[in-house]
Formats: sequence, C-alpha cells, structure tokens
Amino acid sequence: MNLLGIFTLCAVFLLSNASEKKDEKITDSKPVESEKKQEKRGLELGYGGGHDFGGGGGEEHGLSYGGHGHEEHVKTVTVYKNVPVPYPVTKEVPYPVEKTVHYPVKVPVPQPYPVEKKVHVPYTVHVKVPVAIHKPIPVEKPVHVPVKVHVDKPYPVKVLVPQPYPVEKTVHVPYKVIVPQPYPVEKKVHYPFKVPVHIPKPYPVEKIVPYPVKVHVDRPYPVHVPQPYPVHVEKKVAYPVEKPVPYPVKIHVDRPIPYPVEKPEPYPVKVPVPAPYPVEKKVPYPVEKAVPYPVKVPIFNPVPYTVEKKVPYVVEKHVPVPVKVPVHVPVHHEEEYGHGSEGGGYEGGGGEHGGDYGGHEEGGHEGGGEEYGGH
Repeated sequence: MNLLGIFTLCAVFLLSNASEKKDEKITDSKPVESEKKQEKRGLELGYGGGHDFGGGGGEEHGLSYGGHGHEEHVKTVTVYKNVPVPYPVTKEVPYPVEKTVHYPVKVPVPQPYPVEKKVHVPYTVHVKVPVAIHKPIPVEKPVHVPVKVHVDKPYPVKVLVPQPYPVEKTVHVPYKVIVPQPYPVEKKVHYPFKVPVHIPKPYPVEKIVPYPVKVHVDRPYPVHVPQPYPVHVEKKVAYPVEKPVPYPVKIHVDRPIPYPVEKPEPYPVKVPVPAPYPVEKKVPYPVEKAVPYPVKVPIFNPVPYTVEKKVPYVVEKHVPVPVKVPVHVPVHHEEEYGHGSEGGGYEGGGGEHGGDYGGHEEGGHEGGGEEYGGH
C-alpha cells in the first residue's frame, strides 16, 4: 500500500507540471499571432486611401505623385523569441524496499540440487619459439677416462650406532579366516533362461473378508476445528489518467489579404567571349624509346599455297529395276478344231485367231491372239 501511494503521488505531480508548461507555451504564442494578424490587417490597398493624385496629399504605403516631395515609409517587422527558463526536473531512482511477510513462503529446491565448483587446474601451454641452429651442429661425445686420485693413507671414520638398537623380526602367526559354507557365487549368464519355481498344487488362496471391529472409546473429547479468519486483500483502484490528444483548431479569418510575391523571371545574359579564342588540340607525335634488347618484328610475307576446293559432280548410282523378259513356253497340241472362216478358227498361225487348248496356254501372239498361261 505504501508503494502504491508513493507512485500515485509522483504521477500526479508530473502530470500537473506538464499541464502548466503547456499553458505557458500557449499563452506565449498567442500575442505574437495576434500582433502579426493586426499588422497584416493594417495594410490597406484600396482606392480610398491608397493613391492620392492631388497637390497636398500622398499615399500611405508607396510613392506620392503631387506637388510636394518624395516620401517613403519603412516597414518594421518585430520578431518575438521565447527565452528558455530553467525548471526543476525530478528523476525517479528505484531503490529496494523491504517488506515483511507474515506467512511462510515455500521456495522449491530440487533434491539433490547440483553444486558447481570451479577448480583451477594448472596445465602447461606449449609455445613454439624459433631457435637458430648453427650448421654444422657440434656433437659432444663423453669419453670415460679413469682418473686416479691419490690418497695419502686410510683414516678412521666413526659411525654412531645406538646402544642398544631395536631389531625388528617378522613372526608368521597363523590365523583363521571364517568363510561361510556354502557361500553364494554369482555368475553372469548372457542368455535368457527360466528358473523353475516350485508351486504347491493345490495352492492355498487367502480371501480377505472385512468385518466390523468395535473400538471402545471412554468418552468424547473436544477437537479443535480451524475457523475462517479475515484476510486483507489488496484491490487495485482505478484512477483517471490525463492523456493529451491532439485535435485540429480552426481559426476564422475574415477575408484573404493580398500579399505581393516576387516571381523571378529568366532573362538573357550576354557573356563576353574573346574572338578569336585559342583552342587547344592534342596532336599525337612519335616518341622514340631506346630498347636494350632485340625485338622481333613480324613481317607479313604471303606465300602462295594450293587450296583444295571440293566441286560437286554427278555420281551414277545403279538402281535395280524389274524388267519383263519373254520366256518361250512349249505348247502341246492335243485337239484341233478347224473352221472355214479366216481369223475365226482355232488354229495356231500368223494372222488368224486360233486357239489351242494345251497344257497351260491358250491362243497365240500374232494377229491379236490371246495367251492364257499361268506357269
């Protein structure tokens, strides 16, 4: 509740400051606009007070054509600028607020939960450094040479021995190791197998039969029953928040005021050009360059050579064509039927139409005879 109250007070204070700044800006800008409008409305360009073509008067804005001197009115424009005024700015800095909770809060902790511990392990980093090797490489070979050291005479050396000094002796004592008889030996079998289980037949079946059991209680005793108790619940209260919404504001103007606008018009400008004027032209010229080595220059020397050109020519191609060749077939005369008329009897002859019924032919070839032969 305390936090909500503090935040609401801060929000109201900021909104009030923002609304005051906007009111100040609006009040500052209004007199400038009104003065500008008054200045524009003061320019009268009508026929009543504009030009006076008389002897004593003139015009208010512009030139006067009369008996008196030339007068000009200079227009002054006043510009109003807003001067920024420093104002205090409040900055919200979040800070931790401790709140006492009057009920236990359960924090779920996974059991067992992992604990990470950083262990710094030293490790060697091999850095390759280039080393200059002199060539040829000197090789040192150790040669063992016996050296005789001359000793004048042997001298006594005292060795301190504790008296008496302990002597350790291992004595092998037998002891018994208790081994259970028989002891189980586990053996891993890598294939499935069935273990026979002895089941008695018929096997007993236990049936659970519920029956009431009376428990004697001496007397009734009071039992504490927890009752509901009031718990405070925080409810959010809606409060109005001002939100600036821009909307168009129409300003009524009585009539449009003409305002002269300068319009630039293009006009020709003569640029003096010197005549005649110098013109630079790049002319290529040969540059001799000394070449200190022989350079082969290809010389075009055409050599005549024969060119074989294929000319089309006619090639005769033998195509097999079927040709009918007359084959003489012997005729066997079996019966002859003669008639008196020429050309009407059945005789084989020159100009007569004869018919012979031989084996496989009929008639002759001369004088329009017919031939009936199939074989």
